[in-house]
Amino acid sequence: MTMHPDERKVLRACCKVHLRTALPLFTHTPHQGCRSCALEQLDIIEKAGVDPRLVCIGHIADITDDPKAETHKALAKRGAFLGFDTVGRRLTQPDSKKLEMLLAVLDAGYEDHILLASDFAERVELKANHGVGLGSAYVVFVPKMRYAGVKEDTIRKITIDNPRRFLAFVPKRSS
Repeated sequence: MTMHPDERKVLRACCKVHLRTALPLFTHTPHQGCRSCALEQLDIIEKAGVDPRLVCIGHIADITDDPKAETHKALAKRGAFLGFDTVGRRLTQPDSKKLEMLLAVLDAGYEDHILLASDFAERVELKANHGVGLGSAYVVFVPKMRYAGVKEDTIRKITIDNPRRFLAFVPKRSS
């Protein structure tokens, strides 16, 4: 799987907007998992002059062919946030596999680069329809992190400090 030329074009346009506004960038990689797409996205972003520390590569938890999270670690080493944004839901692989990848990232020392979200998308998941609701990352996945031995300080960093840091930006003034 590779990025479509139109995806590259849109990503470059997003980079231009970022450079004008300083808004953080959150990308989208295929739910089927695409290691090369995630790496290529960051290549395009860096080539456009965007600071990787203001970028989150999305759907990183859906990469099914990288159990040791080498792609994740490579992205974090370059400064990007890692969007574990399909946790608490089964899209491409169970949370147990997503948790293994997250633990590999933590073991490598990249706790400052992890963001969690549920990527909520279907009405059946609403609480009104007896689903877990918008908080599945926190209601379903965070308890699994605790059970796996992730310390409370690390969970706080991932669930509070990292999102605060990622979303904090100073808008650029137009001239």
